[in-house]
Amino acid sequence: ELACVLGVHQNTLHCYMKNYGLKCKYTDITDPDLDHLLAEFKKRRPESGVRYIVGFLWMHGLQVQ
Repeated sequence: ELACVLGVHQNTLHCYMKNYGLKCKYTDITDPDLDHLLAEFKKRRPESGVRYIVGFLWMHGLQVQ
């Protein structure tokens, strides 16, 4: 999908990603575990929005879709 948006072939995109050490990998985490983690975050910072949540997950080494 990204290759299409960029107007290049998917093989070209994969080649560039490999050359620059970029990976498209998400963390294996179950929905209940993620729900629990986000509930704990919202208890501590109920006013925080999506960007803070993504940053919180990233700080803990989690990358989700």
